[in-house]
Formats: sequence, C-alpha cells, structure tokens
Amino acid sequence: MAVTVTRMEPMEAVTPRPRAAWIGGRPEPGEETAPVRHAYDGTEVATVSLPSAAQVERAVAGAARFAGETRSVPAHARAAVLDRLARAVESRADEFAELLTAEAAAPLTLAATEVRLAVATLRHAARFAGETSSRAHLDGPDAPGHPDRPAVRVTRQVPRGVALGLVSPHRALASTSVAVGAALAVGTPVVVVPTPRAALSTLALAETLADVLATTALPAGVFSVLPARAPDLLVGDPRLCPITTPAGRSRVTVLPDWPDVSDAAAAVAASVVDWEGRSHLPVRDVVVHATSAERFVEALTAALSAHRVGDPYDAAVAVGALPDEDAARRTLAWVTEARSRGADVPLGGERTGTVVHPTLVTGLPVEALPERVALGPVVTVSVADTLDTALAAGLCPPGPAPRAVGVFTRDLDLAQHAAERTTAGQVVVGDVPRRRPGDVRDAARALRREVVTVLAVGGRP
Repeated sequence: MAVTVTRMEPMEAVTPRPRAAWIGGRPEPGEETAPVRHAYDGTEVATVSLPSAAQVERAVAGAARFAGETRSVPAHARAAVLDRLARAVESRADEFAELLTAEAAAPLTLAATEVRLAVATLRHAARFAGETSSRAHLDGPDAPGHPDRPAVRVTRQVPRGVALGLVSPHRALASTSVAVGAALAVGTPVVVVPTPRAALSTLALAETLADVLATTALPAGVFSVLPARAPDLLVGDPRLCPITTPAGRSRVTVLPDWPDVSDAAAAVAASVVDWEGRSHLPVRDVVVHATSAERFVEALTAALSAHRVGDPYDAAVAVGALPDEDAARRTLAWVTEARSRGADVPLGGERTGTVVHPTLVTGLPVEALPERVALGPVVTVSVADTLDTALAAGLCPPGPAPRAVGVFTRDLDLAQHAAERTTAGQVVVGDVPRRRPGDVRDAARALRREVVTVLAVGGRP
C-alpha cells in the first residue's frame, strides 16, 4: 500500500517541531516527547516522539505478521529497493550530514563521510541480496544406509525472525543502515530502536525508505522506528533477532620494518579523533618498537595537533563535542589517573566545555597499559624493546581482548603470525581497524539460519 509522506525541508529537522515515530511504515506521534540538545552548546535542536507501550507492541506484532510477505518478495526486487534507498540517501546527503551534526555534534566533514558510508553499506546489502541463498548437491546411490535411494539435498538460508536494529548512540546513521540493509537483504522486517539523542538521522532514513517503498512490492509495514530512552527494551523478545553494531577499542602495533612512520601516525590520529574517539573501532593504544618510537611519537603529535577543535558546524573543525560535560569530565579523569601512574601527556589533556582536545599519553610500560580506556580523542603510546614484546603486547594484551588489532608491517610471515596468535576478532595489516561497508554482510549472515530439504529420487518407494 502506498504511503504519502510529507518531506521535511532542509534545516526543518533542527527545530523544536516533534518528529513522529514510525509504526508499521507510517509516522505516528507518541504519548511523550524528548528533546534533542546539541552537545556543543546545549541548544535544543529538535523534539522526538516516544511511542507508547501499545504502539511498540503493535509495531512488533505487525512486523511478525509481515514476515511471510516480506520473505516472499524475490531477492532481485529487494536488492532494487536497497539500491534505490542508497540513491535516495545520496541525493539528500547534505541534509543527512546536517542531521548527524545536530544530533551527535559530529563535525560536518565527518558527518559527510558517515553519509557516504551509509550509502555504500546499503549498496553492499543490495549486492548481498542478489546473491544466491541456496545450494544443492546429490547424495549418490552409494550413500550409507540407503544404497538404492539417491537423494538431492537442498540447503536454503532463511531469516531467523524479525530483525531488531539496536542503534549506536554515537553513529546512528551507519548502524541503522546496517540494520535496514541486512534485514531487507535476507527478506525480513526490521524494528529499529534509537535513543532520542540519536534519532534524527534514523527517522530521516525511515522517511526516505517510506518514499521508496511506496512504489515497490515490499509491504510498507516492513519497518518501524521506535525512539526509546531505554534502547534495550525489546532485547529478549522471542519474535526479534537483534542486530548490534559491535563496538570496542582497537590496538595498533608499529614494527620496525614499516618504512613510513608518518603514514602510520596519520592513520592512527585520524582514528583517534574520528567522531571524537567514539567511532566504531577507535584506536586507544599503540605499541611501537623502540627503533621507531621517537619518530613515531613526533609524527603522531604533529598529526593530532593538525586536527582543529571547536564548533562542529565549522567546516574546518575535525574534532567536535562529546555527548555532555559529564563524558568530557570522565575522559579527563582517565588522563589524570594515567598521570598518577607515571604517564606523560605531551599533547592535550584539556577541554573546552564538552570538547576534549586530542590527547597523547606516553610513558606507560607495555605491561601496564590500562584495561579501562577513555571515551574521547585520547591515545596511549607505549614502547617495546623487542619484536616479541611488541607483538605480545599488541596482539594479546591482558584483560578484555580488543575488538580488532592493526599491525604496520611489510613482513607477510609476521602478518600471518599475528592473525594466528591474536586474541582479537580481526587483524588489519598495514592500516588501522575501521568500519567498512562490507560489515553489513556479517549482520545479514547472522540473521539467517539453514533449512535442509532432502528430495529422494529413484529407487523403490
């Protein structure tokens, strides 16, 4: 069924007019509203409707009802919807970037990059939807136990259930595009739950998707967006299959054979300040071999200093605000604690309101790197005297394993050794870990389960 949606004009999102929730593909006001305040100066930029418990239940129950209809839409048609959605978001790129800056105080330059990531994610999802999700092979006549009854075994990938998109409060558009892209790629409805603070870009994506669905075979009720103060309110609902955006820190090791430490330092600095240290996999710690340490620290200091801080709406600014002053205070408290353990802070260690300046912490031994890390643009550099020490500290740190590790080396044997040895879930060689559009494929695979059909052919009944 076609749904007519009144499109907001650019800048309309950053006004106090309440933004509706989306229930079964239709905008609906909620019983309550919540303000969205700009983290840089505290001004109210929007208000968001919070759906009632009855609206939430109606959205989930409706999604469950639409599951069969959604699954029956051919893969090529779902791929076409995702491709059209990607083009529609791309056509509104400036508006989405402004929404991200309004809700998360991300600098406009980073917000624009986030929009491009969302577009690329949706296109990857479209390609994944077009790939075959079934395979068949013949159990020959010599199959054990049934020599006279060969069979064809067909394995199909089917959705586990309705997708539940848990939106990252820091990078809402990217995580929403993963949830929507993965769900439509595998053929299941999706219920997206952002916090009010991170809801503007998600609601704009819902509006864009509604426009696209108005002329397609997919039902309008294939999606809902339910802003909620407690984003985990639907976790545990047996009708839903959660899609989360894995977060955590990453650690980087710089080995002596890497020819350009300035290149490595620039990549680390970009990760440290990306979304003020709130990116998908921010680099928190660097272990560098002693032969490269002095040059690397100099290069990293220069690279971090080059990132300007201030008003996120200033196109020259690269480091915006943390969510609130409490987050900024906690970040600097971590730096103070590191100083008390003997660390040096050659750069940063200060804030202007909610903006924490890029901070470099040095002097902590590799065996004493903190398990608890700062939320913000803060990075620790430690020096290892030997190659074995550098690899051990970088790949297998004590405490919780990092989500990913990066190794700057040209030695392929060492790279393979790193992949086999690390406790992290991902190893990146020659770069820092970062979010990539292809991550949507992992989310889509997690939404599927295998169903095997055995077709007996020939032989006696």
